Amino acid sequence: MRAWHKIISLIVCLSVAWLPYAACAVSLIRDAEIENTLRAYGNPIFEAAGLNPAAIHIFIVDDPTINAYVAGGANMFIHTGLILKTDRPSMLIGVMAHETGHMAGGHLAQGTEQLKDAQLGAVLSALLGVAAVAGGAGDAGMAVMTAGQEVALRNYLHFSRSNESAADQAGLDYLDQLGITASGMLRMLEILRQDENRSYGTPDPYTRTHPLSIDRITHIRNHVMQSPLKDDAVPASFAARHARMIAKLTGFMEPPEQTLLAYPLSDNSVPAHYARAIAYYRIPDLAKSLSEIDTLIKEKPNDPFFHELRGQILFENGHIAEAAQSYKTAASLLPESALILTDYGKVLIATENKEALTKAVQVLEHASVIDNSNVDTWHELAIGYGKQGNLGLFYLSSAEEAALEDNMKEVRRDVDLALKNLGHDSPARLRANDLRLIAGKEMQDKKSGKESRKDSH
Repeated sequence: MRAWHKIISLIVCLSVAWLPYAACAVSLIRDAEIENTLRAYGNPIFEAAGLNPAAIHIFIVDDPTINAYVAGGANMFIHTGLILKTDRPSMLIGVMAHETGHMAGGHLAQGTEQLKDAQLGAVLSALLGVAAVAGGAGDAGMAVMTAGQEVALRNYLHFSRSNESAADQAGLDYLDQLGITASGMLRMLEILRQDENRSYGTPDPYTRTHPLSIDRITHIRNHVMQSPLKDDAVPASFAARHARMIAKLTGFMEPPEQTLLAYPLSDNSVPAHYARAIAYYRIPDLAKSLSEIDTLIKEKPNDPFFHELRGQILFENGHIAEAAQSYKTAASLLPESALILTDYGKVLIATENKEALTKAVQVLEHASVIDNSNVDTWHELAIGYGKQGNLGLFYLSSAEEAALEDNMKEVRRDVDLALKNLGHDSPARLRANDLRLIAGKEMQDKKSGKESRKDSH
């Protein structure tokens, strides 16, 4: 939705051998601050597990159900419903430690043969790139999976009780290494157990894919009781970051009136100002929204995310020049955030200023180096190069965008046009030729896969 344009609706349409239906759909949220918070929680756990944090992707799934899972070996998916259910960082950290236990234990790989892991890799590759950004105002619709698809994926993600116990123990070990309490993990499982007992056959997805048992909860409770760590022992900064994450998700995902009830004017905390700034912005009440965010910036002038939100509020209310200044400040405070840089570049392009356009292309090029998997970055780069009259790079950026959208026919078309407009000694020609080879191979693989499935019938 444009109201929070960092929410991306991902719709993946595939014909995968081990799925009985051809289409899968999820919605993912991209937000620099929330991703940074989850990284702060997750990276130490990954390192404690002997995993490379840079190789692990964390996805925020726009779904109100309580769920988290790992897939494809190094991809962790966390539902917003689970995040909002946590009232303290140790609860979410406990879930992430458990899921990391599944990764480190190779539990997904154990079923590779019958589950056709190669096809799963294709699904995850598409999830990383296939994006259709919702235009206009209003909330993005939640992508809902059909019952058949849900059953297929649930069967894949379902872990045995022995694997659950092993992941629990691994998670407990990681938390002990880091000096983080396991009381949050225990609290989360106890809540899920209560929900399961109240659900009369329709528990949250987490309890269906991660079977709960009294033995599991008892083991974790005994561990907590015997631990020398204090209840909710976590790094000092985590409580404030968690409260802000909850406030931000509430502000963007709940109706504004509900957010204002949860965070009344009598509450002068940082999370309350944050949530109200977003709620007023969505109403929309620009004056009140800016008043709330400006209060935060006055208190914390070097916080990049407050300037980022201010830029978004101004930009989407037509104050482009002021928005550019806010994004400039945010980018200077967090220069390696590809998401913030992409937003900054988009606003600079919208100024319709020649100097700003040159700066926009530079900013977007830097964003693409940091993260080349963001379809928005390539889309904005294509616009920037097009406005500069650089047809070679315009078509090449369009090809990169099409590749992330898994539109290989479009990739071939754009690459051919790019090669006609790129200099013979241009380094960009190498990338264009690489994309052409990749597109050709994927098109051939898809054709072979369709023929194979047709023959099997």
